[in-house]
Amino acid sequence: MIHNGEYGRAISFLEGEASNESKSLAERVECCRWLAECHERLEDRKTSGDWYLEAVRKILSQQTDRKSKAKQALPLCEKALECYKQDGDSADVLVAARLRQYLLGLSK
Repeated sequence: MIHNGEYGRAISFLEGEASNESKSLAERVECCRWLAECHERLEDRKTSGDWYLEAVRKILSQQTDRKSKAKQALPLCEKALECYKQDGDSADVLVAARLRQYLLGLSK
């Protein structure tokens, strides 16, 4: 669907998959990332940022060491920050920027 430009249909499908507890956490994170990309292609960068941060939240909920989680989550947080700078409000930018700083500290 995404490759055919059917972003609305893809979003409807992926939203269910992102919250499907029978899916692995990695699969749900990937669904969040795809949702973010769909919204970005539809030029809804605020919602795109929200989905990138949802992926970060899912990553941080994993039962692995903090450094690994931070390294995995940091690129998605940076994407969220970029989206919010383009189409979010100052509160969104502040939250993403603070989370980015936190993740940078953990990843060292």
